[in-house]
Amino acid sequence: MTISDPQAAEGATESHEPAPGNTLPPRPSPVRNAAVYFAIALLIAIPCVWQPHIQANDLSSHLYNAWLANQVSAGELKGLYLAPQFTNVLFDHLLSLLLRTGSLVWTERIAVLLAVQVFFWGCFACASALGGRPAWTLAPFLALLAYGSVFRMGFFNFYISAGICLWAVALIWRNRPGVRLLAIPLLLMAWTAHSLPCAWAAAVIGYVFVARRLKPGQRWWLAGGGLIALPGLALWLAGSFPSRWTGGLRVDSMFGADQVLIYGFKYKFLATALLCFWILLLLQRFAKPPSPAGETVFQLWVLNAAACLVLPDAVWLPFYAGGLSFLTMRLSLLSGILFCGVIASVPVKTPHKLLAVALSILFFGCSYWDERTLNSVEQRVARAVTTLPPGAHAVSTLQDSRLNPWALEHVLDRACIGRCFDFVNYEPSTTQFRLRAQPGNAYVISDYQDLVDLERGQLIFQRTDIDLYRLSPCRPTGEICVSRVKPGDRLAKDQVAPGSEPLEK
Repeated sequence: MTISDPQAAEGATESHEPAPGNTLPPRPSPVRNAAVYFAIALLIAIPCVWQPHIQANDLSSHLYNAWLANQVSAGELKGLYLAPQFTNVLFDHLLSLLLRTGSLVWTERIAVLLAVQVFFWGCFACASALGGRPAWTLAPFLALLAYGSVFRMGFFNFYISAGICLWAVALIWRNRPGVRLLAIPLLLMAWTAHSLPCAWAAAVIGYVFVARRLKPGQRWWLAGGGLIALPGLALWLAGSFPSRWTGGLRVDSMFGADQVLIYGFKYKFLATALLCFWILLLLQRFAKPPSPAGETVFQLWVLNAAACLVLPDAVWLPFYAGGLSFLTMRLSLLSGILFCGVIASVPVKTPHKLLAVALSILFFGCSYWDERTLNSVEQRVARAVTTLPPGAHAVSTLQDSRLNPWALEHVLDRACIGRCFDFVNYEPSTTQFRLRAQPGNAYVISDYQDLVDLERGQLIFQRTDIDLYRLSPCRPTGEICVSRVKPGDRLAKDQVAPGSEPLEK
């Protein structure tokens, strides 16, 4: 048998010979293998091309700020500048490069396609390594994770970094001399995308290295130490930095099932069905000897699940104006991938395969419809933008509290590229991104507190040196109205007109 956990020999020996009286099934030809990989890659790419624009919240902001960065690099837009930064920049550099040589549509499609392929195949490589065999039966689950909440939030630097880190973890897990050293350049590359997945991967790799040096019966002591250390880390964060926790017992986050909670209420049924299905597979894994309790992959998943529960959802670090937020959502994505590694060895029968495919079809069918609706809203915003003077300063106050994640938060950004300036563009003021703004510049708010006040409905527009236009929902038509903002006016989010959006309440 193939030992999925290299450090857990536990008296087993790897054998490539068939048992007496049995024959090994013929191995697929390399051509057939390549065809299967290519077919899966094409299927995974479909959601990136089935709508006029990819709806992934922060994606619009990344595109818009890449366009601004190119202008700043050309010596334009006085008051904006590019700060030297070595993390949280890889996806943005890719967008800037593509925007210089191609159209907006091709830029977003190519960049997101690359991100999805890196992430999905990183998940596949890691789940295959953890499970000890190619994770074909897990492909529907991995597809759900690939297009889940983290994708829809548009956290593409984190997303790409996580995909690369999963490749690195897979190399370390397989433990092949020489090849495992490739994990080092992979982690360095991942760092340029985002540091958080690198910290997670370093913790996972460190745990694996220590576990390999312990006897099987001693590894639960290591896991127990990790479970004790997590509350200690949470207390240290709470005492050292302003932090915020999510309420309630998030069992769905522990398994990663909350990744399918996007947009409307109907996804809660999908998340519940997925969670129940995964719990069933976990029970079957425990019924299949040997018990997974002593396996390193199970312990890693338990630790990651515990981190989803005890660590804060947001932390405000002193070197950033904006906080590091949605940490639970990010951890739950990694928890889902580890869980796939736990159940990878469970024999999947035909009913299970059909249920997994059915859940995937329902998820992607619902997301197709909701993306279509959001594209319709964005088209209305784009029509409104065409009525603005060239180079106008604008702000969108559209909001739909029915949506999760905040799908209308950056609805103006993509429409503004080459036409106007989004005055409440959030990236420069957070100091988490390479594009920064000097106080008093003519293009964007430079004080992050002003963005907080906007969310609270307390922002008073005071500038007299620029003309600002507000895009807000027209009632009851559902179209987008443009109005002039006068000094002293209060800016607040406006709910979209009831009935104007077919997204579920």
